[in-house]
Amino acid sequence: MKSLGPCMKANSKYYNYFSSSIYSKESNKKECLNQNMKVKNKSSINLSGSGYAKVSFDGFINENYFQIKSPEKDLIQNLEISHAITFNPITQKKDTFIGLLLKSKYDGIGNRRPIDLSIALDISGSMSSIDEKNSNSRIYLAKESLKKLISLMNDKNDKISLITFNNKTKTIFGLLNKKEIQNKYLKDIDDIKASGGTNLIEALNAAINNLNHKIKKEKRIVILTDAVYNDGKNKLLNLVKNCVENKNISITIIAISSESNLSLADKLCHFKGCNYFPICKSSELENYLVKNFKYIFFPSDYDTKLIIKSENSQILKCLGGGNEILDEYENKFNDYAPGISNEIFFNFNSSFPSEILKIKDDFGIEKFYIKGGLILLKINNNNFDNNEKLKFEFNLQYKSYDNKNYNQNYSYIIDNKNESDFFKDNSIKKGISIYYFTSLLNYLVEIKNKKKIISKNDINLLNTKNNLIEYLINNFTFEPDNKETNDNFNNYLKLIEGGCNEFETPSFNNNNLSAPAAVY
Repeated sequence: MKSLGPCMKANSKYYNYFSSSIYSKESNKKECLNQNMKVKNKSSINLSGSGYAKVSFDGFINENYFQIKSPEKDLIQNLEISHAITFNPITQKKDTFIGLLLKSKYDGIGNRRPIDLSIALDISGSMSSIDEKNSNSRIYLAKESLKKLISLMNDKNDKISLITFNNKTKTIFGLLNKKEIQNKYLKDIDDIKASGGTNLIEALNAAINNLNHKIKKEKRIVILTDAVYNDGKNKLLNLVKNCVENKNISITIIAISSESNLSLADKLCHFKGCNYFPICKSSELENYLVKNFKYIFFPSDYDTKLIIKSENSQILKCLGGGNEILDEYENKFNDYAPGISNEIFFNFNSSFPSEILKIKDDFGIEKFYIKGGLILLKINNNNFDNNEKLKFEFNLQYKSYDNKNYNQNYSYIIDNKNESDFFKDNSIKKGISIYYFTSLLNYLVEIKNKKKIISKNDINLLNTKNNLIEYLINNFTFEPDNKETNDNFNNYLKLIEGGCNEFETPSFNNNNLSAPAAVY
């Protein structure tokens, strides 16, 4: 149901659904980690240049479907818990994982309620650009998506306003219902042209004014822009903070750009109900405004806490929720580090429901999949040496959109009957494959960015490529056998092959047994 916060190369896309912090009680330190659960994130990376950001487990998780046992019927949030024991294709050591998959009764249907939307449409000159061959301009596709969004409005309960902005702002119409807009203003939308610069602060102020009423209903500003917006970011965030905390208005930014501002995205998603979607192609805009309208604009719950405790095991790593990937390559020749904690806290400011994919298997049995929403906990294996069962307790707390509090407890036990390659379900199998794959990509990015000297150990690590490819083939390619899943898998294999092939095996220097990479 939810998706976890990506840290990825700029020419990628994702849904931000869910912001949070994570705490380790043992270390008593707080890391502010952007958590955008249940998200779509096309986290492709091109290694043929310089200055690349590390990708995250979250980003790749959030572009894939994960099977759930059954759709949730009763609870606003619920956990499906699983575990796996497998040999790591990179380190060749045994790894143990717990998988947490969050699902909601609103998955597949949304949590639709009356809403007032204030749309701020960027009409700067760059919006006349064409992103794809044989396509239309950004401004044309934005206007067409906007008209389809208007058609989704409920005549009685929903209202929408539209302002345009470049160097200046202009109100096309104030808060009106669908019929009023369709009867009078569709031609005005068609007549909008792109020219001039971009003043996002002025646009946001104008959009706020359109929602400056005290009626108790969902209120959201949607900014459609191709501006990366680095200058004045703090002023923009202060304005957003005032919106959320004092006016009960949430903000969504849809950035049509190959250079999305990930720093702005991270900070924006820490505000309750806010999200940021960078997309590479303006043709994808309709997917956000129309197809996923009932998911991305209507939070299902707020102020979620997930507390994870174990009386006899330590959690080595939390994978998901904005955590940096544990670099398997850097640790291949070292023993496992001590466990980070036996008690972990996740705090989520807000979460949103997800679509559900339904597919019938060869026997006609319907199976259900949600997009993203998987957290992996990497567990210390040491207690298995004493044939102990590892015991975990999970506490999930949250508040519904109508301010009711919920508190749910779960228990889970892992025994040592399975020596290796045990997966309780396909979801954790797929998630672990993506984790190992992401570790390899981050290793390649690090070499590229630092122009790192490749050592003999590095060459051995690069040679694990075939192990990882075999692991992906064995553990990634399962239901749902749809085009998107197959495309993702094929892209991952290409990234591994392409990234590793950039580094020719060097001749080692007799003094230090290392040499520069042949290709950068």
